[in-house]
Amino acid sequence: MAVADAAARESIDALSRSAPVGTLVPRNAEVGLAEAFGVHAVLAYRFDIDECSRRDLAGTPPLTRPDLLELLMGLPVGESVPVGSLSQSERRALRSAPKGVLTRKNKTVTRHAVQPLQIDLALVPGRGWETAMEKAESFTPFCARAVLVDRPLRRRQDAMMQADFYGIGLLTITGDELDVLVPPRPFVRYRHTVASWRFLENMYGQLATTRQ
Repeated sequence: MAVADAAARESIDALSRSAPVGTLVPRNAEVGLAEAFGVHAVLAYRFDIDECSRRDLAGTPPLTRPDLLELLMGLPVGESVPVGSLSQSERRALRSAPKGVLTRKNKTVTRHAVQPLQIDLALVPGRGWETAMEKAESFTPFCARAVLVDRPLRRRQDAMMQADFYGIGLLTITGDELDVLVPPRPFVRYRHTVASWRFLENMYGQLATTRQ
């Protein structure tokens, strides 16, 4: 674990140095360490400041219940919807919603909660590119992916071909120099899902402590 943490910290430093250049992640992205699917990764992310502030004031926790997220995805933001139009399962989720998520008034419900952050890149550090790429695949449905190998690459051409084929960025670091051998393929969200929103909420729960 200590070795993994040290590698992750080195990756944070490397990605932080590259972030101002704006080549891998947006210039205003923050960088932090989080765990998902048993994988420790360095995330480049941007908080929705208005949503985070609203949640702070309301004391709203991360929203990780699938039934609640399903309900929220079916409601427009800021518009009143008759409670009677909801299904039985949606009304059950409505009753269990934490403070600050929804407002009920005059037999209507209004959604306030939106996704609290956007993740631009998940960077998985590793000593070998094959293992790191396997781990990075866990993030495929949610954001752009890359791996950072901290030693000379074995089968360099194979590594670059695999990275390019799967759209996974391939980075190496030598001393203080970050070398982008294959840039990560930009992430395209084809549809919004409960799983993707839940992933963001889980990451928000880990990263929110870094907010000023």
